[in-house]
Amino acid sequence: MGLPGARRSRHAEHLRGVAIVIETDRLLLREMRVGDASDLLEYQGNPEIVRYIPWPQGTAETVEKHIQKTLANSKNLPREEGEYLVLVWEMKESGKVIGQSNISMTSKEHLRGEVGWVTHQDYQRQGYAFEASIAMLRYGFTEMGLHRIVAEMDTRVPASAAVARKLGMRLEAEMREVEFFKGEWCDMWTYAILKSEFEALWPN
Repeated sequence: MGLPGARRSRHAEHLRGVAIVIETDRLLLREMRVGDASDLLEYQGNPEIVRYIPWPQGTAETVEKHIQKTLANSKNLPREEGEYLVLVWEMKESGKVIGQSNISMTSKEHLRGEVGWVTHQDYQRQGYAFEASIAMLRYGFTEMGLHRIVAEMDTRVPASAAVARKLGMRLEAEMREVEFFKGEWCDMWTYAILKSEFEALWPN
């Protein structure tokens, strides 16, 4: 079955040099803007949000730097290894930014990519991460031409694993003490989905 009420992304806009926008039922996934700084700081500055992701706890200064770096490096259509796309989640009703997604090309030869997401603490467990992530997976498979996409996450964040399972991703690995992260060894899960599996679960 398809995602109820999902809109099609404006896939062709990048070809005309226009900023990409992907529309879902409740969200607009779009490029970061300088004006998003205060919304981003609400969750990037939260120690519980950044505890298990590779960001320091944000300040007004570091968030502004993060925006500038993202604007300089994010690619509308990642094609080369190491290139990535970052989009924030803007609520249609209020215009508030409540999270962000990223998708990257990890192997051009083997058409592999990786997806990730972060949700504002006040908007978790309301389906926003699922809504945004299914749109990002679709973009990776249809626009980037990926064959396989993974999501890697700290095992201390079971909510992210729940999102991955809801997306139809399978748990392929649990790696013990694979990273020394923020002062302690951490275990990681790898979830994955193939293009054919995604299309069977979530046809347009």
